[in-house]
Amino acid sequence: MKAWFGEFDADNIRKENIRLAGSDPGELARWAGVIGSKDTCTGIDFEEVSIMGGLCGSPTEYKRLMHETAMAVARERISLSLSGKDMYVAQAVKSLDDVNFSYNRLTERLAEWYGIHFPEFKARPQELIKAIMRGTRENSGDESSLTSMGAPMSPDDVAAIQGMASGAQRLFDERKSLEKYITESMEELAPNLSDVLGPLLGARFIARAGSLEKLSRMPASTIQVMGSGEALFKHLREGTPSPKHGLIYQHPLVSGSPKRIRGKVSRMLAAKAAIAARVDNYSGERLNLGQGLKEKVEAMKAKTPRRKK
Repeated sequence: MKAWFGEFDADNIRKENIRLAGSDPGELARWAGVIGSKDTCTGIDFEEVSIMGGLCGSPTEYKRLMHETAMAVARERISLSLSGKDMYVAQAVKSLDDVNFSYNRLTERLAEWYGIHFPEFKARPQELIKAIMRGTRENSGDESSLTSMGAPMSPDDVAAIQGMASGAQRLFDERKSLEKYITESMEELAPNLSDVLGPLLGARFIARAGSLEKLSRMPASTIQVMGSGEALFKHLREGTPSPKHGLIYQHPLVSGSPKRIRGKVSRMLAAKAAIAARVDNYSGERLNLGQGLKEKVEAMKAKTPRRKK
């Protein structure tokens, strides 16, 4: 028979018939993990058997060793649960959100700051950063700089704002690096989910669920509204219309569809995503589940005519 500390003959319990799995909590934890709780026997005084076999010398020592072994088993299980690639992907997604937030705030500040010197200059963040790094407005390459009404900038002013612009550029580069890491990791971790939702959005669903395994156990209806917490609670509290989509709205097939079919497109994508997550978690076989999604959306548009005003 098997117990958490070793094996013995339950019909003939004698010292020579008791085989200990080890003497320290680490060894015993590995043995306990191998046999599992379903293989242990019951109805026998394990404390008495362990003392007889020489594992410990007293009931107090037995309880201490059993407690330490249980703690070692728990630590090992926690370590295993955190060792999956999906945990790293989830942290990368959260880091990407932090970088995006910082980059947006910093470029907004740069636009206000540079606007004092060159208020006529309107450009996207990356173009703004390039203009700042070239120096004063005369070096911007913009014709309106010749008649600008902005205040002049001293060399110290230029150096200060260029330092901030360099920081914004580093954040932009870090964002690209994180996106590349997430895309490559999702190709390895969840190729089918990436095929259906795209690697970045698929990673967001894994991060929101907690792990790929947890996502794979969710029904399509939960996946469809995941991320719509406020709207869902308002629906439950006040009886407002139930949300038709949450995070999944970020998919271009949903956000780019007419409002009349967004609910249907969300349901279709959520169903595909649920299947994809299960395949990725349990088999890993690539099934090309994202194939033909655009054609299905076009068919939905044709079958659902516009409402007459």
